[in-house]
Amino acid sequence: MVNRRTPSKAAGQDGPGWAREPGKKYEMLHKAFILASALAWIAPVAHGQTDSSQNVAGEEARESPESELRKPRVWALSAEIGLNSLGSLTGPVATWYVKPQIALDLGVGLSSGGLRPGLRARYLFSREKVSYFGGLGLKYGLGSGGELIEVEDPDTKKKFKIEVDGSGYVDASLGVEYLADNGFLVIANAGYSQLWGGVNFHVAEGDAASDEAIKLYKAVLGSGIMLSVSLGKAF
Repeated sequence: MVNRRTPSKAAGQDGPGWAREPGKKYEMLHKAFILASALAWIAPVAHGQTDSSQNVAGEEARESPESELRKPRVWALSAEIGLNSLGSLTGPVATWYVKPQIALDLGVGLSSGGLRPGLRARYLFSREKVSYFGGLGLKYGLGSGGELIEVEDPDTKKKFKIEVDGSGYVDASLGVEYLADNGFLVIANAGYSQLWGGVNFHVAEGDAASDEAIKLYKAVLGSGIMLSVSLGKAF
């Protein structure tokens, strides 16, 4: 025989109804426990089937509805502003999505070293609306085209003229991309841009530049941190 004891009200959990019918309480708790256990088992299975279940042939994963929005998006146009970025200080960027998770960006902009076109490849780690990515890029600054640029030596305060030579850059970056249902596109990017060679300018007229001047214009025209944000439309 089961000895059923009425739970104490001091526990602060049972009301008068529960105290009068302890057997009913036990039965309802038992059913609730079974229901919760079933839901806890079913929910992950259903979620897993939605996100990564395979087709009948077992060759391809079935994608979630969110990931489908990247499939028809093949091209994108955006305007980029940044520092040492693909669009330089500012410029247009065209993107070709070779696959939903592989993008090729072609940009051109006006930099401190003259007009600078560039190409960047990105791998997106997800097919969802928000995806982080890693990228590698190449840029080539056309230089000043023989035009002399007058600058000031920060140490001696004397004026002299420099000519910026054509030069290449290698970029490595990490970033995040947001693609809305209507194709609105936002890309934020951060990394480092490395100049090929040591110096891409020379003093063409005036006195020899001081060490401080060389350091300054190396920082302005050479390697450095890369940051950018672009807004556009994918279609």
